[in-house]
Amino acid sequence: MKKYLSLFLAILMILTALFTIVACNDPEQPDDPKDPVTEGGDKPPVVTPPTGGGEVERIPLNYLPTDGFNDAQFHILEWSCNNVVDVGVSWIPWEEGDVEEEDGDMLASAVFDRNAWVEETYGVIISKEYAQIEYEPTYTTRVRNDSETSSNTYQLFTMRTVGIVSLIEEGYFADMNEYEQYLRTDQPWWVQDAVESFALGSHLYVCASEMLLRDKGATAALFFNQVMTKDYTDLPNFFELAAEGEWTLEELIYASEIVAHSNDNDEEMNSAQDIWGCIGGDDPIYYLFNAAGYKFAHIDEDGYIAYDFGYDEDSVTVIKSIFDDFLYTDWYMNSTTEGEFLEKDQDLFVDGVSLFKTGMVKDTTNRLKNMNDLYGILPYPKYTLDQGDYSSLVWEHHDSVLGIPQFAANKEMCAVILEALSWESYYSVYPLFYDTILLNRAAKDQESKEMLEIIFATRSYDPGLYWDGGSGLHGGDGLLRLSMKGTSDIASLWAIYEDRVEENIQEVNNWIANKE
Repeated sequence: MKKYLSLFLAILMILTALFTIVACNDPEQPDDPKDPVTEGGDKPPVVTPPTGGGEVERIPLNYLPTDGFNDAQFHILEWSCNNVVDVGVSWIPWEEGDVEEEDGDMLASAVFDRNAWVEETYGVIISKEYAQIEYEPTYTTRVRNDSETSSNTYQLFTMRTVGIVSLIEEGYFADMNEYEQYLRTDQPWWVQDAVESFALGSHLYVCASEMLLRDKGATAALFFNQVMTKDYTDLPNFFELAAEGEWTLEELIYASEIVAHSNDNDEEMNSAQDIWGCIGGDDPIYYLFNAAGYKFAHIDEDGYIAYDFGYDEDSVTVIKSIFDDFLYTDWYMNSTTEGEFLEKDQDLFVDGVSLFKTGMVKDTTNRLKNMNDLYGILPYPKYTLDQGDYSSLVWEHHDSVLGIPQFAANKEMCAVILEALSWESYYSVYPLFYDTILLNRAAKDQESKEMLEIIFATRSYDPGLYWDGGSGLHGGDGLLRLSMKGTSDIASLWAIYEDRVEENIQEVNNWIANKE
């Protein structure tokens, strides 16, 4: 026995020595584990990934130069809703640009730390300003004035996708693909569906990366009152249905019909005292259409816009069904319509008079933060069981995209800093935003956290919404306002707008062809 024990110990000593030699000579070991390019400065090389569930090693950023830009300005122009310039309100729920000082808020501190690291590593000074949509000087006014005066005021634009077509066609955005040695848009800190949806031919003038937070908040999400569900035994378990891929529009309608009833003795659904199946505005026509697996247009293999709606009979049938079976029912309260009561839908939902509320992810941080009843979060339902994955639209009126100014004095610097901000955000800001702000603050239960994971895994852009910016189909008297008219005559509406849509899409495609 002693002989075998001695032999075992000898073998163990030999193996230990060999392991030590191999480890000391491992060519993969970095010479300097704190090199700012490969490991992000003094930040740890292993971090929590954006989707949670363990640690990942950072992808090296060693393709960016680190010789510095001599404290050059990196000034960001961010869009703002009219009269809204403060973080924390509906249109600007989270900071994504410059934070001047640490104020104790975890997310703001993460943005501050990200910026400080980028400033120190690459030798720039980051700042930002908000520009309102309509009030002078408007966002587009500032963009155009800066171009005409060659003042080099801005090094990065963040703008909602509504209204970007004219600015792109007028040449105010640089082609990101010209700086592909710095902007690695195939990497995970760039939103891949956005890369595909905003491509124009071989060019990419705007896109979304993990530097942005407002585009996350602009993702469609459906909410329900969990307290109300306990009073109706016939209601299914919405979380289980969604988790099993069986959450459909039919189930949403069924539950809404069970719950909705007049509660003020007049036997009509016409007041804030009644109990509603669902409350929302007119935007859900787009959320539900996208959730049904449809888009108004797609980008073809050559990078041109191919319009689908109107030419696809099924898409017209589906959107008509959404109007008739959802928006025009007596259990849906459309808070956008002119009527007897015009209270905001979030206030009514918070007051507990509706089972469901349509909306976006950012509602969790702003509109629902004072709700006493426990609410649940769901993806928008599928149209049919067999359509595949859920689809969660990024809504163009509230989202944000990134663009490099064509007239910036040093566009290479702009590209380098944008990549660095996006990379660092992916590893530090976004995980905190996702795990702490969304999953711990916004989602009040484990099931809602799982639903948020589904929503963020199925985020979707619709090229037909922003590249057709001028036909009027999606505004004015078009589809967005059809919900206030009580009619689902899509065929007649399409007959009015078809030529305008074709003209708009053809104009963009001609512009693409001239750029190729």
